[in-house]
Amino acid sequence: MTRLRVAVVDDSALCRAQLRRFLEVDGDIEVVAEAENGERAIELVATHRVQLLIVDLQMPRVDGHETITRVMAHTPLPILVLTGTPLGPERKAVFESIRRGALDLAIKPSGSDPRSQQELREAVRRLAAIPVVRHVAGKLDARPRHPVRPSVAPGPDSTAPLVVAIGSSAGGPVALASLVGALEPDLAAAVLVVQHLPAGFAPAFAEFLASRTRLRVSAVAERQPLRCGHVYVAAGEFHFGLSSPEHVGPVAGGSRSGHVPSADVLFTTVASQARSLGAGIVLSGMGEDGKEGLLALRRAGGLCLAQDKDSCAVWGMPRAALEAGAAEQALPPLALAEVVTRWARSRRSAGS
Repeated sequence: MTRLRVAVVDDSALCRAQLRRFLEVDGDIEVVAEAENGERAIELVATHRVQLLIVDLQMPRVDGHETITRVMAHTPLPILVLTGTPLGPERKAVFESIRRGALDLAIKPSGSDPRSQQELREAVRRLAAIPVVRHVAGKLDARPRHPVRPSVAPGPDSTAPLVVAIGSSAGGPVALASLVGALEPDLAAAVLVVQHLPAGFAPAFAEFLASRTRLRVSAVAERQPLRCGHVYVAAGEFHFGLSSPEHVGPVAGGSRSGHVPSADVLFTTVASQARSLGAGIVLSGMGEDGKEGLLALRRAGGLCLAQDKDSCAVWGMPRAALEAGAAEQALPPLALAEVVTRWARSRRSAGS
């Protein structure tokens, strides 16, 4: 059996030994290298043919952020950041690691919690299976060579807000920040976002988005009216979406494709409640979450888009949406922002 080759960078020898024990228990993962700081990370990755790097953010000398930057500049590969539940200054730091090139986040497992240890191993297997991971930040700002016009024709007059729903997973936070950061505060639509996250990261994610956009960001814990120029995210580990054409809130239901909240659930509520007044976008991520819901939204007359392959860190969810015919165009984040802005403006003008 060929084992996955993993390196661990953590300043605590005790934590490194514990992680090795957690990772190697099933026999299909091997920790081939360890380091106490980021200075040795590049050397370890190159000399040990590492397939995935696990990094702790808080380290002396060369910290986790600088380690990620150096590795992605010299030897790009999947990077998983381990952290405790983000509190205080660390709340923003965890998403800075994603901006630097890390692919995903995970909670440090407890020695008394076999489930968290298993979840870490599953995350390593998923990320290591991605064939190519590259730092795509430079491609996020790409704009279409030719103007892209929404293909959805203006619909009937309605007082309900327009809705832009976005589903995102691994590699998605940076693309999402680029997209919402390009939207103007007077956007004639409300924005609903599902981002796959470890448990406990929702508040930090809301703060991260708020620091990247001029729109107001709200973490949704209960039913509330939609407002144009606002971004809504789930405040915890529950599905959320439209509960009426004019309201957003929690949505009952179990896990969909292993995710809570789920992009499929979000898009399905927009398809049923907003119909042609809704737009859906699938960003970087593993798996197929969002494909079925986006297809339902397209059939309901909504504008349906996906992130393009060149700007994606993980070409999984967007590819699934495109291959299913759920997404009609694939574009980089800034171009997606331009399209939904024009779509919202034209729809609202037609209905005024």
